[in-house]
Amino acid sequence: MCQKYIIFFNPRAGDGKAQKIADDIQKRLKIRGQDVAQLVAGGRTEAIQMLIGELPQAKAVICIGGDGSLNAVLTAFVRAKKSVPVGLIPNGTVNNFAQKWGIPLDQNKAFAKIMENNLHSVGIGKCAGQAVVSSLAFGSLASISNDVRQSEKKKYGLAVYGFNAVKNLRKNHSYKTEFYNDVFSMPAKVWFCLITTTDFVGGRRYLGTRSDGLHVTMLNNMKFSKLLNYGYFALTGNLRKSTTLTSFDVKKLIIKTTDGKLTGTRIDGDPGPDLPVKIEWLPNFVSFFM
Repeated sequence: MCQKYIIFFNPRAGDGKAQKIADDIQKRLKIRGQDVAQLVAGGRTEAIQMLIGELPQAKAVICIGGDGSLNAVLTAFVRAKKSVPVGLIPNGTVNNFAQKWGIPLDQNKAFAKIMENNLHSVGIGKCAGQAVVSSLAFGSLASISNDVRQSEKKKYGLAVYGFNAVKNLRKNHSYKTEFYNDVFSMPAKVWFCLITTTDFVGGRRYLGTRSDGLHVTMLNNMKFSKLLNYGYFALTGNLRKSTTLTSFDVKKLIIKTTDGKLTGTRIDGDPGPDLPVKIEWLPNFVSFFM
């Protein structure tokens, strides 16, 4: 069976820029004698199903986009229980995964990395049959993030999240939550919780540790006085040095609310499932060209 490169992208992203990049990459690969196919779908669910169907014929998948597009690719791998090497051409708003792993943001340099054929195994999270490439978040700040429109992100950048958080500070509340697995159980009152797969978030390093697993950081209650914590994070990039935060590392975790309040999650920048959820660490799950 002929193996081919699958180029995956959202043609509506970046004002059509992704399509131009895909056409250029396809041309370059064909010049090198490679079989290539572009994979374009009308929506996320359809894209994941198409990716699963193409995996048996895939030599590698080249993803053009940010963490959201990459999430669709790795979710297909999770559901198919099969992976192939992945090359990333960053074309997102933040590109957190690319920033963490040193994948060039320049299209030509990123393609050159793929052609070098140096592979590096990367671990990810899994939650409700979905990949967690960079982060899972829940709480009031995550709810605010779900309400931020793509047009606002493009116009104002990451500052739009902080602006909306301050604007809606009095309207939001904490959630009585339980975190547990096979060996521990911890009740907590959570205003915001962030779970990451690396020491990077928002395109910058925020942890001093680089341990292999899931990194949990939560803010228990939000008050105007605690806005200084966000200022400290913005200036230094280190969130865990704050004394008002609770943090720990884990391989597997179940999270549920205990006060009857419905709260959703946000995975890699997009809306995720409602609590309760189970998230687990998948070590060395997929190989990337780096």
